[in-house]
Amino acid sequence: MLFLHKIMGLKSKIAKRILSSKMSSVSREKKVFNLDSAKSAGILWEIDQQESFNLIEKELKKAGVKTVGLCYSPLKKVAIPDEINGFTRKQTSWSEVPKIDIAEDFIHQKFDILIDLTGQKHFPIAYITALSEAAFKVGYAGSSPNYFDLNIEFQERPETSQLTEQILYYLKRINKTTIE
Repeated sequence: MLFLHKIMGLKSKIAKRILSSKMSSVSREKKVFNLDSAKSAGILWEIDQQESFNLIEKELKKAGVKTVGLCYSPLKKVAIPDEINGFTRKQTSWSEVPKIDIAEDFIHQKFDILIDLTGQKHFPIAYITALSEAAFKVGYAGSSPNYFDLNIEFQERPETSQLTEQILYYLKRINKTTIE
């Protein structure tokens, strides 16, 4: 058991070092967007967060924001349905760096807003968030490194539905000259 714990620690250190080395090459123009000013958004979510993803995607589309979702499944044996843009842990390297084109393409899309619904529980999502070229990144970091321009704070890890509600709340109000 101790051996496995040491291997996991080494794996985590290697993953963080890979991410750190790539962070210097990220070029993004930081800018604050809200639902009125944004034209595009990337949404990161996990396979068990379909309901929250559908809700936020619906609200963004209603506001005229073009959305692209990227789903992640931390389980190797769970298949992502064909109609969902996503990947599984099986499609990551030993250090959990995504090794699939859709993840790399997502990172390089210059979204106005990147929304992370996952709470940064898994390294592949943190990796994508950190390296994303999106102008404005929103999510909940918890105890993970904070790669967000707007970090939604909670006392305890929020349910995805709570996080979704708070993200929508702030995206409707941030940088508004008048509040409804």
